[in-house]
Amino acid sequence: MKKSSLKNLLGMTLIAVLLFMTACTGSSGTKEAGTGEKGPNESGTANESGAEEIKPVTVTFLSAWNGGGAGFPQDQENNPVAQKIREVTGVTLKLESITTSEVEKLNTIFASGTVPDIVNAPFWSTTGGEGQVIKKAAMEGQLLDLTPYLDKYPNVKRLVTTGIAKDFNEFDLNSPEFEGKSYLIPTETPDGTPESIHNWNYGLFARGDILKALNVKAEDIDTQDELYDLLVKIRDGGFKDIGGKPVIPAGTMWNGWDYGQFLAGWTDYTISDYREVDGKLIHWTQSEDHEARLLYMRKLLTEGLFDLEAFSNTSTTANEKLTTGKLAVFGAQPMLADLQKTLYKTNPEMQYELLGPMKNKSGNIRTQVEKPGRSGFPVLFLSADIKDPDAALRYIDYVNSEEGRLLAHFGIEGTHYTLENGVPKWIPDVKKQFDENPDLKRDAGLNYLPGRFIGAFSPDVAWPKAEDEKTEWEKLEDSFSAKMPIKIIDKVSASYLAREWPKYQEFRDKTSSLNFDEEFKKAFFAASDEEALNMLHNVQEKFRAAGVEEMAEFVAQKAAERDDVGF
Repeated sequence: MKKSSLKNLLGMTLIAVLLFMTACTGSSGTKEAGTGEKGPNESGTANESGAEEIKPVTVTFLSAWNGGGAGFPQDQENNPVAQKIREVTGVTLKLESITTSEVEKLNTIFASGTVPDIVNAPFWSTTGGEGQVIKKAAMEGQLLDLTPYLDKYPNVKRLVTTGIAKDFNEFDLNSPEFEGKSYLIPTETPDGTPESIHNWNYGLFARGDILKALNVKAEDIDTQDELYDLLVKIRDGGFKDIGGKPVIPAGTMWNGWDYGQFLAGWTDYTISDYREVDGKLIHWTQSEDHEARLLYMRKLLTEGLFDLEAFSNTSTTANEKLTTGKLAVFGAQPMLADLQKTLYKTNPEMQYELLGPMKNKSGNIRTQVEKPGRSGFPVLFLSADIKDPDAALRYIDYVNSEEGRLLAHFGIEGTHYTLENGVPKWIPDVKKQFDENPDLKRDAGLNYLPGRFIGAFSPDVAWPKAEDEKTEWEKLEDSFSAKMPIKIIDKVSASYLAREWPKYQEFRDKTSSLNFDEEFKKAFFAASDEEALNMLHNVQEKFRAAGVEEMAEFVAQKAAERDDVGF
């Protein structure tokens, strides 16, 4: 046997032994349930000395995100993290995910009355998409009112009150129509400091080997014209994927996410649905920029520069194109979780590089725009029919305690990590194996909790890593963030002023069946540019007929009365 093979085998054996020992003993090096001692942020979810034993209970959980199950461990019940949580809370989580439309799945579970005990889903606004579906379900009594439980579970209460933009908190998370009831638990929210806002590093990423072959520097591609010229060179260059098949010059992940990265030149730093154009406020649907955006995308599609299947890709199909290097350029997040264990292992020369960053219409880099707190985020909600709400909330509360967060991010103390001056450090052999094979980390239960259950927290702020402790992929992610720092606008979004307009509900009713983005995407495939522009103008006219211009005038008047409104 080769030395390298033997080394890998021994390493894999070490991890297997560690995980087996953890499964057998449940030892964590922290205070165990039943000791009567609690950490500073714990809520008493573990058994107290002399208290009645917590009975085992199974709680169903749905990750209502297309492809959201990728982080689930293969053994949901007996991985080390799940075992420790069950030991403390009595709860076993039964995990389910989707590979279809989030809106479609939410509509299905609410219409059929088959809402799992806990659901995590997108909640970007109550005026459309998933958020509107969730709000409607809450108003119909399908979601559990959490208000009576919040004082009992302080870590859940912290999630509901921390790291949320003040306007989003008032008008969406705690919609006036909820009449003081609390239905939603935010996750993936910052801890209340600007440093804790997560940078998702959206952008355009091009295969490094192709750029090298074309003698093109990634940083030089930062305008729409330069991007177009690059894609033409790729199309005509005869480049192949790992299977020897022709590449697709440009594409996206599933359902066209995120084709908007290819249209950076018509974006700007905005926090509302309104734009100032020549001294006048207009609704975003009425921007003349849509014509240029539409014709640009049609040019990419008709000239064979963009994936014709991009807007119908499933997560499986999109990931296959990504991880085989079939997409010469893609628009989305860096997708390192998928690439580091596939393409970057087999073909490291194909590692994608960040283009630009691309410039927006003001000549600045296109980057993530945030308010001090987050507006829109994943949320957890509980079914109104849940049999044991305390069990579900006990679970959520525990994983958001200091001990629970350590467990969710680092696993079992003494088995996976040690604490040095309060900061967790991976045990070197464990870190090495997790770095080399991320699936081992996933199957230890160390992937699904941070992204779907934990909020009001930043591991980077709480446990800053020294540079020599970071993986090459963490360093790569940091390099993207350094090039695209977050732009913070500390203003109230003008969008909320529209809700004061007397005809707002009438406008909402008239436009409830209109989906501008879907109509816009349909126009990509029209028979001619003239027909495509007619389709665009038609949907814009429908918004005008519904009163969008009058609404914009109302918002402008209201905004002029204040000095804290941003567009």
